[in-house]
This record gives sequence, structure tokens and C-alpha cells, in this order.
Amino acid sequence: MGAVSKVSRAKALQLWEELARAHNTMTAAIEKDMAAAGMPLGWHDVLLHLKRAPEGSLRFQDLAKVEGMSDSGASRRLDQMIKAGLIERRSCPTDRRGVFAHITAKGESEFRRLHAVFVRSLERNLGSQLEPDEAEVVSGALSRLA
Repeated sequence: MGAVSKVSRAKALQLWEELARAHNTMTAAIEKDMAAAGMPLGWHDVLLHLKRAPEGSLRFQDLAKVEGMSDSGASRRLDQMIKAGLIERRSCPTDRRGVFAHITAKGESEFRRLHAVFVRSLERNLGSQLEPDEAEVVSGALSRLA
């Protein structure tokens, strides 16, 4: 038995389109700022997840999941980041098949530098578009959707 819709189909479609358009617009603007600073937005996101993880490590497949990527897509991205010296591959001590991505000292340093770029970009591209009360309403609504 489905939930009773509080929003009409037409309104739900409009909201979906606006949400997608807003996401695409903001992502493109932030990606441009990150690329100008020398790192793709996707790499920043991986480093952010690793910074928040216990001991700076996550299994490759867990990173793929939180990034919304296929295992092969995540593997390609992580291989590029390994070559750049931002992360390293570590074997799981309890499961030899398991592989962890671990943030390196260079990755930590680059993350600090680029996270500042990311935050400034958010402030300019997102924070300047909404009044504080609007930001609270949007945040509350998005939290319920997530």
C-alpha cells in the first residue's frame, strides 16, 4: 500500500526538474572552481569521505557506494588518485580480498587547500542565492527527502 501523496503529480514533476536543474547548475559551478584550483570535485569528495572515516580509510566498495558510483568507476578514480599520491591502497588485515583506500599526508594537505576552495565556491554559488530563512526551509525539506 503506497503512501498518500501530499503533492500533486504535476508539482512533484516540477520539483524534480527544479531540483535536478539546481543540482546540475551548482555542481557545474563548483566543479569549475575546483578544476581551476587543480582537482576535480569528485576527488575532493573522496578525500572528504576518507577524512571523516576512522583512521582515514574506507573499503573501495564502500567509497563507491557513498559516491554513487559503480565499483569499476570508483576503481578508476581511486587508481588515478593513487597515482597522484593522494591516497594509498591497503590490504584488509582480516580479509585478504578486501582493499582499503587510505588518505596520505599529501592527500591531507591537498584536501585542506582544496576544501577551502570548495567552501568559498559554496558560499559564492549557493549561499549567495538564498536568504537565511530560505536556506533553513530548503535544508529541512531536503533532509526529509534524504
